[in-house]
Amino acid sequence: MKKLFIPILMVASLIGSSISTKAQTADEIVDKYIAAIGGKDNWKKVQSMKVDGAIQVQGLEIPYTVNAVHMKGSRFQGEFQGNVFIEITTPTKGWSQNPMAGKATLQPLTDDELKTKVDDLDIQSPFIDYKEKGSTIESLGKDEEDGNEYFKIKLTTKNKNESTYFFDTKTFLVYKQETVIKQQGQEIKMAVKSLDYQTVDGGIKVPFKVDQGQMIMATKKVTVNPTVDEKLFTNN
Repeated sequence: MKKLFIPILMVASLIGSSISTKAQTADEIVDKYIAAIGGKDNWKKVQSMKVDGAIQVQGLEIPYTVNAVHMKGSRFQGEFQGNVFIEITTPTKGWSQNPMAGKATLQPLTDDELKTKVDDLDIQSPFIDYKEKGSTIESLGKDEEDGNEYFKIKLTTKNKNESTYFFDTKTFLVYKQETVIKQQGQEIKMAVKSLDYQTVDGGIKVPFKVDQGQMIMATKKVTVNPTVDEKLFTNN
């Protein structure tokens, strides 16, 4: 029995060692994700972007446009039945207009609202050079959903915004992002699914469908590095 016992322990040790060396670290997963969406070099060249699309909700389509300049500002604008919806974000200020919610003109965002949106000014990827940006990442293991397996990684930005990302274990593309935001003093958990990835100008890959549960944001056109008038990011 002693002759068998020692080799069995050795085999078990070797198997355990092999499994641990094959485990994906958070940085390895992030590196594969960045490669899957076009690579760091291509994304670092993206300094502005324009997205034309439509919000699909309850059988309706509401056209919208987003103009954004990397780390400087973004402006969402949509129109429905004569009502114009606007949301502007800059590093220090933001405004929103929603006539159907009693905001007929642009109104300042609260500090909590701005805090949850300011990280979105990074139009490249929050994972590219995340350490230099003051962010941290943490592996949360794996999870299964809809018959697929995902790596889970928690990203905490320098603004203390936390999101959990689900990376497809086969494609390494982000399938879902879970975030807790504050609205009107209350914490709300949001889950957003990124679907229908397509390659656009510059060799970068972006999702053309974002499922927010009650509505879907369907992209129709992405323009990379257009000239964007930064006056769009003011409340004038």
